[in-house]
Amino acid sequence: MIKNRLISSLRTIITTILFVLANIVAIYAVDYISTDFTVGYWYNAIIIVIAVALANAILWPIFRRFFMKIIIFTFGIGSLFINSIIFYISSYFIPGVSAGIYGILQVPIVMAIATTFIVNITNTNYYNSYIKNILRYALKQKTPYKKRYPGVIMLEIDGLSINTLKKAIDKGMMPNIKKWLDNKTHTLKGWETDLSSQTGSSQAGILHGNNKDIVAYRWVEKENNNQIIVSGKLSDAPKIETEISDGKGLLVNGISIANMFSGDSNIPTLTSSKLGGLSKIYNKTLDAVFLDAYNFQRLFILFLWDIILELKSQIVHNLKNIQPRLRRTIVYAAVRAGANVVLREVTTDVLTSEILTGNIDTAYATYMGYDEIAHHSGVQDNDVWGALKNIDIQFSKLTSAIEMSDRNYEIVILSDHGQSKGATFKQRYGITLGNYVRKFLPDDLKMFKTEYNIDHFRDAVIPENKQIRTIKDKFGNVRDDLFEDFKSLHDIREEIEKRKPAMIFENERYINLRNRYSNSLDYIKEYESIEQSTKKAKNSELIVLGSGNLGLIYFTQWKERLNYEEIVMLFPDIIPGLVKHPGIGFILVNSISYGGMVIGQDGIYYLDSDEIVGENPLKGFGANASKHLKRQNSFKNMPDILVNSFYDEKCDEICAFEELIGSHGGLGGDQTKPFIIYPSNWEDPGELIGAESIYKFLKKEIEASSNGNTQ
Repeated sequence: MIKNRLISSLRTIITTILFVLANIVAIYAVDYISTDFTVGYWYNAIIIVIAVALANAILWPIFRRFFMKIIIFTFGIGSLFINSIIFYISSYFIPGVSAGIYGILQVPIVMAIATTFIVNITNTNYYNSYIKNILRYALKQKTPYKKRYPGVIMLEIDGLSINTLKKAIDKGMMPNIKKWLDNKTHTLKGWETDLSSQTGSSQAGILHGNNKDIVAYRWVEKENNNQIIVSGKLSDAPKIETEISDGKGLLVNGISIANMFSGDSNIPTLTSSKLGGLSKIYNKTLDAVFLDAYNFQRLFILFLWDIILELKSQIVHNLKNIQPRLRRTIVYAAVRAGANVVLREVTTDVLTSEILTGNIDTAYATYMGYDEIAHHSGVQDNDVWGALKNIDIQFSKLTSAIEMSDRNYEIVILSDHGQSKGATFKQRYGITLGNYVRKFLPDDLKMFKTEYNIDHFRDAVIPENKQIRTIKDKFGNVRDDLFEDFKSLHDIREEIEKRKPAMIFENERYINLRNRYSNSLDYIKEYESIEQSTKKAKNSELIVLGSGNLGLIYFTQWKERLNYEEIVMLFPDIIPGLVKHPGIGFILVNSISYGGMVIGQDGIYYLDSDEIVGENPLKGFGANASKHLKRQNSFKNMPDILVNSFYDEKCDEICAFEELIGSHGGLGGDQTKPFIIYPSNWEDPGELIGAESIYKFLKKEIEASSNGNTQ
């Protein structure tokens, strides 16, 4: 015991000496390379180090108190200027020291680099010292009473599939998770996402228990002047949350950190749905990041180091000709460093403070570094293992915070979706999905006119879902109504013709198609699509969006979703042209007579009746693919045509319709296979399908915890 204390004390003394020497060297280095700083007498460097340490201890708390909002609004950069001001004050009265504007900016940064270098080579756990600052801060925030029941801390690793998690554990990159699983304190379980398999849909389901009508990461609202909605956009996320929230979210008595939606938390920190713009970024919980002068300097150095690692990765990928490969810019390197380093460390500091305070019942925080890197480097590229290792270190830090807290917290680790790999559609075929779609359309959609306005027809005949259901009921089980003559078809035609001009069933193009093909599958397989010029494509009223390997095609001249029959009449080339492309696995369209139709090159799956004609287009896309698509087909703002890329089971590859070589959003591969790690003493939830099932499982355990004990 005494021996261990002596060793610990000796280590502290040696480390302190190294910190001082490193800072002295840093000061002399700036003196040597900078024309705007002179250290003067040789011993001035020692005096500066001592003076800066004392000034930081005295002045930093004062500056932080008065300038905290400015620091946050400048994304922490303001703290670096405050560090420079403190350095200037410290050195101003030392004889022989001369520093200009650039000098007082350079010296603190170089000193921080030297300090960070010593921290790393001595394997010093900086968090162990910083957590003491957080503890002192947290004690001031505590309520006068103690909650005796345990809280729940939910930590999301954005985009990590269960298969990649297992590989990371096997590679020794996530020792803390491995220890929990080996000691059987926690249980690992896979779950299956909804369609679409992306953060907007998953977090809405997990945090609010409702992700209905979230079509993809981005979609078009035709009725709203064709506005493009983006789930994570600061102006769109609040509107989405208003629609999905019932006030009973997962975080009613908790904190939301770095999430897309708040889970009805009253303490939303860096949460998209509650920011509403960068002007609202400030939140008092962020004070925990700036409790001493060095912490953000350290983050800034780690930020710069991650940029260097990314640039190194780009060089390695080019030299080794790793394929598939994206062109990654310096701007992306900064974005990656922000997600992988800054948000990671900020999230942990804020969570640590809340755990030590003990006031919150729940917390949900997202670590998004892996997802960002996997998108651009590859799902299991060497770059991702370091990111996962550092995320696992955060779990160790938070475990230490829980051990220090006078309130117990259970930890849950989960992901919102996985990622699937593969070269992009454009990389494989030399054309974007949007430009490929345009090949099967007229040069200008406005040239494609009929005597009657089809919008008026839709409004008059089937303006509401009730009328659609009535028409479908009258059709009964007519599968190939577009091509075959059935009595029910004639009956409904008579009813429709009483209310509108004969524009579909007596259309010349429709009649020609009926004469040539006996059913829809023959049409799909035998129709020879004609590719058009795309010179006037920019004038076409068409929007094509990509959400991973999910493509969304909207014909924006029509305010309502076009049905299968209308698409065939208006654009007979497009459906056969799409499904025959090797990069496309299947499409989803909605038939006025039969509902959802999943169409592949050699078969059609009728979702409402669960019948297949020809080969099953959903083979290989998962046992629940048809259920997900049927549910998706009922959503508002569905595209006229929903496209899913191919999935190669042998190579485990898809192709994204946006420029990402690790992607998610559709069906196929690991993107629909996230995981959840929960305390082993919790009840086994059984099969977990859909994000709402995760909400129900977590909500049940949270309520059981709070109801089983008294304050």
